[in-house]
Amino acid sequence: MLVSLTVVGAARQSFTKTLAVTGADAQAVVASAWPPAAPPGLTARTEADPRHPGLVRVTQEGLWLGSPAARDEAFGYLLAQLQALADAARRLGGVLHAPGVSLGPSSPPAAGDTHTLYVTDAAEQEVLVNLLRRYSPALIALCGRGTVGPQPDRVGSRWLTDSREHLTTRYLASADPRHLEHVRADIRRRDGIADLTRMDVAPVPETDGRPAAVLVRCIDAQLSVTDLRAQALLLAALALYARRKVRAGNREGNIPQAVLEKNRARAVTQGLRARFLPEGDRAGRAADTVPARESVRRLLDELLLPLGRLEAAPEELVPLLVPVEGPDTGLPPTRSQDVLTAAARRGPHELAARAELLLFDPRPGGLLLESLRQEAPGGIELLLGSWTRRLARAEDTRRSGSGGGRRKGGEKRGEKTPRGGSDRATASGNHGRRSGRPDRTGQNQRGNPRRNRGDQDRGRDRKGGQQRTRGGSGDGGATARDSRRGREPGGPAGPEPGTPRSGMSDT
Repeated sequence: MLVSLTVVGAARQSFTKTLAVTGADAQAVVASAWPPAAPPGLTARTEADPRHPGLVRVTQEGLWLGSPAARDEAFGYLLAQLQALADAARRLGGVLHAPGVSLGPSSPPAAGDTHTLYVTDAAEQEVLVNLLRRYSPALIALCGRGTVGPQPDRVGSRWLTDSREHLTTRYLASADPRHLEHVRADIRRRDGIADLTRMDVAPVPETDGRPAAVLVRCIDAQLSVTDLRAQALLLAALALYARRKVRAGNREGNIPQAVLEKNRARAVTQGLRARFLPEGDRAGRAADTVPARESVRRLLDELLLPLGRLEAAPEELVPLLVPVEGPDTGLPPTRSQDVLTAAARRGPHELAARAELLLFDPRPGGLLLESLRQEAPGGIELLLGSWTRRLARAEDTRRSGSGGGRRKGGEKRGEKTPRGGSDRATASGNHGRRSGRPDRTGQNQRGNPRRNRGDQDRGRDRKGGQQRTRGGSGDGGATARDSRRGREPGGPAGPEPGTPRSGMSDT
């Protein structure tokens, strides 16, 4: 008999779109704009950036983007807000455009768009921070961009390259306030900064009636509302993935900080051209590096189920798919900034007109999708058709309850089953369920090990089937090893001495 049914849905989120004003005072533009009325339940505000002259920030709070209709409403209202600002800038003799578009020597520098994802409890906050931390180099490589102007800028992220206000995210063993104080003390000691919100991904505590949240501040300000929509949808899928992970009783493992910082630096400087160190490479070796495009592709593959749950359309994801999977279908790895390259060579007036057209295009996929349909219609339709089928299969898998995303043997894509029976995290950081059922390592979470193939074949050489023991050959060595580990001879294997129980770290 069905006792209860829990549906894990999308979280609420907020975003701040950053814009630039050239040829007029940003504060005067904001003061003279006539903003449209906000839809019911949506809070919006527009303000000039007090720390960076020439920048304007448009914020929408409390959004639910779990359906195409909800996204159409939110980003349609954003377009109306931007149009009001653009009209005010024209009346004052200026131009509204995306940051990092060089329309003259007085154009403001590059900036970033920030996103806030609301969570239900501390466990969800912990998992979401660590999940975004794990994928932060891939997000920077995918969403970062250089400046647009007469001279090409091939840097991965101009905003993060020039910023002195960003720190690489630290791993959270817990979102408890006492543990956050330890993390704050660690970054104060290492970097001389005591503000956790300087991290690329930061936990935000519950204050003044606002729920706890996760702040994402490592994404460059985008050239179009279409790009912003795609990134908000991607983050909504990550938040939904983390929420489902918490409901299943799983956590996110710790990637070595040195590896994360090296991968982040490569993403900032090289973007999708970078090659990342493997996540488990604690020594930081340069061998067996992974292309950034492959890391992003794995991220998108892992999010197929959440994207299907959000009813994502391939056209909405075009700014994310084409740079990564376009070459597989005969498309150049085109991005929105590439649409402006030819206009930039023809002068600032042509660039301003093209940048405005790109910024205000309301269609999913926008001007980027239109240009690709003109230049390579077969390739783009092949890509859209492929993703339509993949999203449909993911939704069918979810409805049938077969788990999706898992391969034979119960492993998720990209995971390896640890050897032996120790309670270590898997390669993706997933630990066993808290329900007491055996996890993928064969170790029951309540301490009752089960016999599995790893226990039966322990010590057997894979190639020749010969017995290997530290104390000699045959059963004598096994008995000596068993006595050293403090268990009965022939009993089930336990963790190696010195192995951490959870595989997690407090750093």
